[in-house]
Amino acid sequence: MAAQEVVAARLELARSGRLNLDETALMGMEKLQAVGEGAAEAGRILTAAGDRAAREAAEEARLALDTWSRSAADPAAAAAVQAAWLMGGWLRAADAATALTASMLEAQAAALEPVRRAAVANAKRLKR
Repeated sequence: MAAQEVVAARLELARSGRLNLDETALMGMEKLQAVGEGAAEAGRILTAAGDRAAREAAEEARLALDTWSRSAADPAAAAAVQAAWLMGGWLRAADAATALTASMLEAQAAALEPVRRAAVANAKRLKR
């Protein structure tokens, strides 16, 4: 809603000939600043998600090696050990996918928040 109000107010300023150089320069700078802030925060969130995925992959490799070692040490129990690892793997994969999805949604919200804040502030300022 705020973005629509800002666009309408600035179009009215332009239509009436009251859109001055300061307001025109402010429009571009605010957008660049908001997009930069949003990109930085989204990058931080996605970097943390990548780090988490790398740790989870390393742990999964460790569990797979442990499963192989235990299976080789006790061939009679190998099927049970491998089935337990596989079932745990499905659960770990589902948890990882859920965490990644949450991170993507958080990054999306973080990227847009500075833009939303700027639009709300502009709408208030331009109503005066």
